[in-house]
Amino acid sequence: MREDKLRNIIKVLECLKEAEDWLWLRECARRTGLHHSTVSRVLKEIDAFVEQSYLESFNLRMIRLKKGIDINGVIRVLEIKEKIKEI
Repeated sequence: MREDKLRNIIKVLECLKEAEDWLWLRECARRTGLHHSTVSRVLKEIDAFVEQSYLESFNLRMIRLKKGIDINGVIRVLEIKEKIKEI
Protein backbone atom coordinates (compact mmCIF):
# COMPACT_ATOMS: atom_id res chain seq x y z
CA MET A 1 0.00 0.00 0.00
CA ARG A 2 1.32 3.43 -0.89
CA GLU A 3 2.53 5.53 2.00
CA ASP A 4 0.32 8.54 1.19
CA LYS A 5 -2.76 6.35 0.89
CA LEU A 6 -2.01 4.75 4.27
CA ARG A 7 -1.43 8.18 5.82
CA ASN A 8 -4.83 9.39 4.57
CA ILE A 9 -6.58 6.27 5.89
CA ILE A 10 -5.01 6.78 9.31
CA LYS A 11 -6.03 10.47 9.34
CA VAL A 12 -9.66 9.61 8.61
CA LEU A 13 -9.74 6.75 11.13
CA GLU A 14 -8.26 8.93 13.87
CA CYS A 15 -10.76 11.69 13.11
CA LEU A 16 -13.69 9.27 13.35
CA LYS A 17 -12.27 7.71 16.53
CA GLU A 18 -11.96 11.14 18.20
CA ALA A 19 -15.46 12.21 17.15
CA GLU A 20 -17.15 9.04 18.51
CA ASP A 21 -20.40 10.22 16.90
CA TRP A 22 -21.83 10.99 13.47
CA LEU A 23 -19.86 13.45 11.33
CA TRP A 24 -20.68 15.05 8.02
CA LEU A 25 -18.30 13.92 5.31
CA ARG A 26 -17.13 17.50 4.77
CA GLU A 27 -16.59 18.02 8.49
CA CYS A 28 -14.31 14.97 8.51
CA ALA A 29 -12.48 16.46 5.53
CA ARG A 30 -12.09 19.78 7.34
CA ARG A 31 -10.74 18.14 10.50
CA THR A 32 -8.23 15.99 8.61
CA GLY A 33 -7.15 18.69 6.17
CA LEU A 34 -7.99 16.46 3.20
CA HIS A 35 -10.20 17.23 0.20
CA HIS A 36 -13.74 15.88 0.52
CA SER A 37 -13.32 13.65 -2.54
CA THR A 38 -10.19 12.15 -0.97
CA VAL A 39 -12.15 11.38 2.20
CA SER A 40 -14.86 9.79 0.05
CA ARG A 41 -12.27 7.56 -1.67
CA VAL A 42 -10.77 6.56 1.68
CA LEU A 43 -14.24 5.66 2.96
CA LYS A 44 -14.65 3.25 0.05
CA GLU A 45 -11.46 1.49 1.22
CA ILE A 46 -12.62 1.18 4.85
CA ASP A 47 -16.32 0.65 4.14
CA ALA A 48 -16.50 -2.51 6.29
CA PHE A 49 -15.45 -0.55 9.39
CA VAL A 50 -17.61 2.55 8.96
CA GLU A 51 -21.35 3.16 9.31
CA GLN A 52 -22.83 5.55 6.76
CA SER A 53 -26.15 7.33 6.63
CA TYR A 54 -27.37 9.13 3.51
CA LEU A 55 -29.73 12.08 3.37
CA GLU A 56 -30.88 11.67 -0.22
CA SER A 57 -32.89 14.87 -0.51
CA PHE A 58 -29.81 16.96 0.28
CA ASN A 59 -27.20 14.54 -1.12
CA LEU A 60 -25.38 14.52 2.23
CA ARG A 61 -23.56 11.69 3.94
CA MET A 62 -22.96 11.15 7.65
CA ILE A 63 -20.28 8.74 8.83
CA ARG A 64 -19.01 7.17 12.04
CA LEU A 65 -16.70 4.38 13.07
CA LYS A 66 -18.41 1.14 14.08
CA LYS A 67 -18.28 0.21 17.75
CA GLY A 68 -15.20 -1.70 18.92
CA ILE A 69 -13.06 -0.98 15.86
CA ASP A 70 -9.30 -0.71 16.49
CA ILE A 71 -7.21 1.38 14.08
CA ASN A 72 -4.32 -1.10 14.09
CA GLY A 73 -6.73 -3.93 13.25
CA VAL A 74 -8.09 -1.99 10.29
CA ILE A 75 -4.57 -1.35 8.96
CA ARG A 76 -3.72 -5.05 9.32
CA VAL A 77 -6.85 -6.11 7.40
CA LEU A 78 -6.09 -3.64 4.60
CA GLU A 79 -2.51 -4.93 4.32
CA ILE A 80 -3.79 -8.51 4.06
CA LYS A 81 -6.26 -7.46 1.34
CA GLU A 82 -3.39 -5.87 -0.62
CA LYS A 83 -1.33 -9.07 -0.38
CA ILE A 84 -4.27 -11.15 -1.60
CA LYS A 85 -4.71 -8.82 -4.61
CA GLU A 86 -1.06 -9.36 -5.54
CA ILE A 87 -1.50 -13.14 -5.77
